[in-house]
Amino acid sequence: MVFDAIIKNVDEWKAVVNAIGDIVEDAMFICNEDGVTFRGADPAHVTLLDVTFPKSSFESFKAQTSFFGLSVNELKMVLNTTNLGDKIHLQINTSEHLHVSITGSLNMEYNIRLIERTEVNVPIPKINSTSKISINSETLTRIMSSLSKISEFVSIDCSTNKIEFSGRGDSGDAKINLDNTDPNLYDLNSSETTSSSYGLEYMAKIIRDIGRSSKKVNIEYASQHPMHMHFEMPSAKVEYYLAPRVEV
Repeated sequence: MVFDAIIKNVDEWKAVVNAIGDIVEDAMFICNEDGVTFRGADPAHVTLLDVTFPKSSFESFKAQTSFFGLSVNELKMVLNTTNLGDKIHLQINTSEHLHVSITGSLNMEYNIRLIERTEVNVPIPKINSTSKISINSETLTRIMSSLSKISEFVSIDCSTNKIEFSGRGDSGDAKINLDNTDPNLYDLNSSETTSSSYGLEYMAKIIRDIGRSSKKVNIEYASQHPMHMHFEMPSAKVEYYLAPRVEV
């Protein structure tokens, strides 16, 4: 038996797999006695997603150190057939298929074809931050959704007591401000005024997907440097990195 695990938090897996699908079409996972991990970058290497489901996040877990890859859309299709409270049993006995057994509201079984192993050693960007923000996930989702209606990017300007999210497009511009008295802004720590812009095409999707199962997002960045986002999840560790927008 290469891999045998029962998922406890179905909604968390749905959120994470949707986010992985925003980055890559085919995902390569690493499993060992400590859990399951995924690390992948988009084809343009603008974003990187680093996910760990520790052994403790599963109802039961057995694994040999190995790699397995599969189509994200196929895994999403299977997970989306489940309801809250269903139990998902994942098994790999051969190099050909991931067997998925679902029990609960309906009893279902699927075999997802595994794909050939590809490179999984994607380096983590080095982050030298001058500003750190901790914000409510739902609030951040609303901010990104609002700005994406008029802009293709978001500018984030942070000072010692205030953060401003802004965007502009052909139809106009928008600004959303939060200060350190706002109950949705849990923490704001800035050693200097920090300003940088990031593509909403990448950022809004990830925040929407992961935010469904996260209560808090911790953000670190510096002016015109990559951003690091850490989503506080029930059991998974989810880290997201995004390169700054280059002005042309």
